[in-house]
Parts: sequence; structure tokens; C-alpha cells
Amino acid sequence: MDTQARARTISSTQDHLEVKDIVDDLVITKSGSVALVIQTSAINFDLLAEYEQDGKVYAFAGLLNSLNFHIQILIRTRRVDISNYVDYLKEQEKDSMSEGLRKQLRIYTEFIQNLIVQNDVLDKNFFIVVPFNPAGEVPVGNLIQSKKTREEMEQHMQMKQDQLIEKAKIFLYPKRDHILKQLGRMGLFGHQLTTKELITEFYTIYNPEEEIPKEENGG
Repeated sequence: MDTQARARTISSTQDHLEVKDIVDDLVITKSGSVALVIQTSAINFDLLAEYEQDGKVYAFAGLLNSLNFHIQILIRTRRVDISNYVDYLKEQEKDSMSEGLRKQLRIYTEFIQNLIVQNDVLDKNFFIVVPFNPAGEVPVGNLIQSKKTREEMEQHMQMKQDQLIEKAKIFLYPKRDHILKQLGRMGLFGHQLTTKELITEFYTIYNPEEEIPKEENGG
């Protein structure tokens, strides 16, 4: 395989992502839209009393009926490896423990081991995505075809992105505050994902088998 052919077959993961950039806790897509992501807590609906369930349903209906803008509800499910937790439990057996306590610890450890073998241990995260699609934005293709120098094009694109972010904030922030208020009425807690949290989420989506890189402290 020659060099040119090899270059055509090797591409960055970023080439296949719709995400162009993450700035000021906002996701900018290659199509020119911007999205704000809210992560929310959850409740075990089945454990609630009937009147509590009715209250949650009415509150959720109130949230949906109050919306005059688009949202996306996203549920992300991941398998969780808790084998290290089993090792931790085994290490807790100490000579100083009473026989009764040691027996209870072994029963619990065996229960966790069986849980791992018989079932997938899942972790669920719940997100609400609020998009902003600007109207009348100049297509990127038109900018590329212009006769401006590369430096001028880059400056123009940066200015366009800065303007896009400011417009997005004006549009999205009131929507975010409204959703957070409605979630509070449902007894849920929500918060907007920060730039760092967004990067972490996207990294784990596209690298599900890898651990998140840890930041090294200089010193």
C-alpha cells in the first residue's frame, strides 16, 4: 500500500463525529447548531405509593405542556464492572471480626458475586438536550469558496462562532432555567453539564472499554 492510499484509509475519530467543538459548556455541531445538555437525577417509580406516582405523572405532564421549544430526552445505559468491589469485600474479613459478622460478610459477598454472574450491573444516566438552530447563518461552503486569505477566513470563522455562541446563550439559558425549575417540582435535581463533563461523556461514549484519562498534577 502506497503512502497516499494509507493516508486515505487513516482518519481521525473526529472526522466521524457530528461535534465540532465544546465551548462554554455548549456543544457546537458541524452543521452549525448548538446544544445545551442537562443531566437529571431519577426516582424509582415502582417504589412510590399510588398517590405519589400520580403526582409525578401530573408533574411530568406539566413539564411537557409548558414547553414551547424542542428537547431531546436521552437515557444512557452502561455496564458497570464491580469486580473490584468484590475484592474489597474479601479484604474486609479480619481476625478481629466476630464469627457472626464474618458470616454475614461472606453471605453478602457471595450475593454480589452471583449478581455479577447472573446479571449485568447497569448504570443509567438521564439527560435532557436543548438545541439551538440559528436561522440565516452563512454556510461554511460559501466561506471556503471566498477569495479571502486563510488568516482572514479563520478570523471570520472565529467571529462567526463567537456570535453563534452568544446567540445560543441568549436562547438556551432561559430554557435551561425553565427545565430546571420544572424538574424541581418533580422532586428531581438537574444541572447543566460543564465543558469538562461533556468531554468526559463523549469520550466514554466512543471509548466504552477504556478508563477515563486522569489529569496529572504538576509539582
